[in-house]
Amino acid sequence: MLKIAIITGSTRPSRVNKQVTDWVLSQVQNRADATFELVDIADHNCLY
Repeated sequence: MLKIAIITGSTRPSRVNKQVTDWVLSQVQNRADATFELVDIADHNCLY
C-alpha cells in the first residue's frame, strides 16, 4: 500500500496552509489504495 505525506509548506505564524492540508486530507482519507499522513514542517526543527 502506498504511504503519502501531505506536507504543509510554511512555518509563518499567519500561514493558512494548515487549513488547506486539512482539507486535502479530508478529501483523500476514504481512499482504500493508500494511507495519508499530515506532516507540518513547523513541528520539525529544520534549518532552511
